Amino acid sequence: MLMCVVYGVMIAITVSRRLAGGIVMTDNQVFVPYISVLVAALTYEVIVLGALRTALRQDRLVPAWHLTVNAILELAVPALLLLAVHLWSPRGSYAALTAPPLLLFPITVLMSVLRLRPRTTLLLGIGAGLFHLVLAVVTILAEHLEPHQYPVLVSYSILLALTGATGMMVSRAARRYVAEAVEEAEGRERAGVRLAAVQRDLEVARRIQSGLLPSKPPKFLGFDIAGMNQPAEETGGDYYDWQELPNGRLLVVMADVTGHGIGPALVMAICRSYARASAPLDTNPASLMARLNDLLHADVSEGRFVTLAMSMLDPNGEVELVSAGHGPTLLYRAQSKTVEQFGGDGLPLAVVAQEIYGPSRRFAMQRGDVLVMLTDGVFEWKNRADAQFGTSRLSEAIIQAASQSASQIVDYFHRVVLEFADGAKQADDVTIVVIKRQ
Repeated sequence: MLMCVVYGVMIAITVSRRLAGGIVMTDNQVFVPYISVLVAALTYEVIVLGALRTALRQDRLVPAWHLTVNAILELAVPALLLLAVHLWSPRGSYAALTAPPLLLFPITVLMSVLRLRPRTTLLLGIGAGLFHLVLAVVTILAEHLEPHQYPVLVSYSILLALTGATGMMVSRAARRYVAEAVEEAEGRERAGVRLAAVQRDLEVARRIQSGLLPSKPPKFLGFDIAGMNQPAEETGGDYYDWQELPNGRLLVVMADVTGHGIGPALVMAICRSYARASAPLDTNPASLMARLNDLLHADVSEGRFVTLAMSMLDPNGEVELVSAGHGPTLLYRAQSKTVEQFGGDGLPLAVVAQEIYGPSRRFAMQRGDVLVMLTDGVFEWKNRADAQFGTSRLSEAIIQAASQSASQIVDYFHRVVLEFADGAKQADDVTIVVIKRQ
């Protein structure tokens, strides 16, 4: 495109010189070949420009030889113009060596920098300098010039060669910058592909983990039960579960693996599998907890542990609660409208082998009583002022929502915590299970 502009301007200048009555361009012997070369060059550049645009639309690469031929042809244009003026100019061959076509040489050489081929740029500069030097030598010999005139002519040749050398260095630097940019872009693309693959894997893991959580509330006589889980990331380390046992009781489990993300999610899946496989074999909550501890201690790496609370429900309203470092668990008494808090007894699972848990807390739930099991992501959620939701607000929330169904109480808890956070980012997994006596 730029060469089209250059040749168009040269044509306009040439025609203006002729119309103005210039000595050189009014001579048809000079004007005709001169303007013919410029028109042919402009036509060629338009054709090349069209071919390049077609190649870009079709996503085709231009062959390297095409670029080389194009560079040679573009150098030939000022060479032919200078030769025409040198041979036929009325002002003589000496004056012709400093004619306007001479300025097309450095323009052509510098434009070749955009091809990012340093060697081509250097050769174009050297070629332009040699061509001018040959014409200078011919002029010196033909017109018997004085020695003091030699340096003027030769200096143009040297400067053209230096233009090629300068252009080569610029082209080399530009090529290096472009290569670095391309490498950086490819690195970003590779990172993007890897990130997309990780995101896909995390989405698969999230769906798998979500499938491990209960899909619907249990139908257990005398109780209304509901739960929810909201990981801080795509996957999390919290889980809850309920399982009806062969003796007619219902086991409700709430667990929190340290951390959040894919690692804790895997430990969570292991813990859930052990709990589901072991519960039918051992219906005593304290001994079941000890069994889970030994299994996890053998499998889970050091530094990773699980806090877990389990409630064993009987249809008559009796409850056995045992905790492995998990708390608080809250019990709302409908008759007195008060809230009891049970702490996290015993060590978390997978910390020490052969840990003894219990004895279990035993209590009876009356009609309207509500037992809330939750993870620390609920009461440790901070608002914009860096204040935690806290356990006192949990007690207030239970009192406010106790008359509603279990699922409504869960929704109320979640809504109250979100309102308190006021847009502050969730830092930990949030899990809530509500057990209401009917």
